[in-house]
Amino acid sequence: MRKQKDLTVDRREVTPEESQAEDHILIRRFLDSGDQRMFQELVERHLPSIRRLLYTLFNGQREEMEDAEQEIVLSLFRGLKDFQFRSSFRTYFYRLARNRGIDCLRRKRSRERTLAGVRLSLWNSEPEGPEQQALRREEIESLLGVFKNLPLKDRQLILMKDVDGFSIEQIAAILGVPAGTVKSRLHRAREKLLASARRGR
Repeated sequence: MRKQKDLTVDRREVTPEESQAEDHILIRRFLDSGDQRMFQELVERHLPSIRRLLYTLFNGQREEMEDAEQEIVLSLFRGLKDFQFRSSFRTYFYRLARNRGIDCLRRKRSRERTLAGVRLSLWNSEPEGPEQQALRREEIESLLGVFKNLPLKDRQLILMKDVDGFSIEQIAAILGVPAGTVKSRLHRAREKLLASARRGR
């Protein structure tokens, strides 16, 4: 059965001129009913331009792009109730995506600097023997690989606390969760890192 035209949006990328009224309909229906299909339709209409933005920000690095996209969509889901209908949703969503994407890029660069620092500090303290150097090189790559393979939330917690030096209370404010939750999550993240490092030996 063919769906009613006003309930369904073609999967093609829409133009700015035809977008605004249809976007507003989907937003109101989502906010009124909580129907996540309306939210999904809304997001999918604009994903091509958002993905082009992320491709540019992250130089086509797929994993980083996917992490950023998930964070952007979640941020939109949480904050859409505050949309005022005074501007086009297309502009609103793109601005949000750009801001969140830049945040993700900054964290990525911070992580890369941290990993480079870890590598440098370990190499600077290397023993002179070639066999010991080879072993140390193996340990370095194992450590970096373990950290990069942790879930994104765990990497963020470890970076915020152990690298950037945020307090538990500051992290709680950033994430919008109780300090006790931060402590337990951070403890679990560190446990995962240690366990993975031991398994990799």
